[in-house]
Amino acid sequence: MSNLVPTLRFNKYTSSWSASSMCELAEVDKSTLPKSTPLDWAFNYISLSDIKNQVIKPELSLFTVENAPSRARRKLKEGDILLSTVRPNLQGFAKVGKSHKDCIASTGFAVLSPKDGVSSDFLFYYLFSPRLTYQLDSLVVGSNYPAINSSDVKELKLNFPCLKEQQKIASFLTSIDTKVNQLTEKHRLLKDYKKGIMQQVFSQKIRFKDNDGNDFPNWNEYALRDILILQSDALKMDDEATYELITVKRGFGGVKSRGHFKGKDVLVKNQFTIHKGEFVISKRQIVHGACGLVPEELDGAIVSNEYNVFRPQPTKLDIDYFNRLSTTLYMRRAFFINSDGVHIEKLLFKTQSWLKTKVQLPCLKEQQKIAQFLQSLDKKIDAVNEQIEQTKLFKKGLLQQMFV
Repeated sequence: MSNLVPTLRFNKYTSSWSASSMCELAEVDKSTLPKSTPLDWAFNYISLSDIKNQVIKPELSLFTVENAPSRARRKLKEGDILLSTVRPNLQGFAKVGKSHKDCIASTGFAVLSPKDGVSSDFLFYYLFSPRLTYQLDSLVVGSNYPAINSSDVKELKLNFPCLKEQQKIASFLTSIDTKVNQLTEKHRLLKDYKKGIMQQVFSQKIRFKDNDGNDFPNWNEYALRDILILQSDALKMDDEATYELITVKRGFGGVKSRGHFKGKDVLVKNQFTIHKGEFVISKRQIVHGACGLVPEELDGAIVSNEYNVFRPQPTKLDIDYFNRLSTTLYMRRAFFINSDGVHIEKLLFKTQSWLKTKVQLPCLKEQQKIAQFLQSLDKKIDAVNEQIEQTKLFKKGLLQQMFV
């Protein structure tokens, strides 16, 4: 028993944890009763798809006994834990709170009902621990339709402390989850704020002033061909030289590296060199938002003629401003209407036609002001996202050390 002590522990607790099986700590039920069971209520039904990130969605489908989607008949209680036995690695698990008690769960779940002396919150967090994760993974059978047998869930091996220590651990981990939720909401609000600001900036409802507090000049209309310069920095490839190839992610995901390749291994020999700050468009994926700026670390990488590469007219256009303009509904529509084809995945971008598109543009200094402001918002959003990831990493470390 001496080894049943976690690495990290609250000071006042010193006794060893007790070895148990899941069936000793919780009732494990498939949430099914015989078809003959008399029922006369309407109920909300929790399906496998109703759980995301270990949370049950607030709005569920309402069924009556006659049109129920399965033989699931047992009402859930607050504190019950739903463990997905179908595609467990994808669906995971969730704890039933006040708003979902009296609901009915799909037979794709095993329902864990903690017994006396067992904290529901502690048992729920235990499911995230490396010990339980390893056991659950080892129980999965089948490749096309991976699943766990409910009878095997009953035999899971757990080590449990006294109820007060369970509650102390659960309370501490709950506080971390609360912090993550608060940061996640802050992240969402910042992104929504940025989206709203961009809509107002590009529609000229919000204007910036110069450093002396004076208004900038009125915006002017330009064709894209007047502010963008199409590049063709052709490269003569050497079979033995190493080159870095790039790809452009959909959804305005930016320019990313595909890796380094010898010239002889690059099948398409018609390649071009790209440089930091140039704007790249994937001609076959632009309708999906595949465009973006070349970052500093990809300066000197190469692309094939499947891509368009542009530099700005230096006296008229700030390329960072244009990169943000490219994500607007107006520009996304321009990408679409200037692409030909019969299938959304096979459209080909008509570069010269797109370059005739007219845009309203502020003067260069106001563009730079706008871009700098949006950069500051991006830094705040990234900082909050980093806090979220660090907090999750901290929690992961605790789960490794606070459970045996």
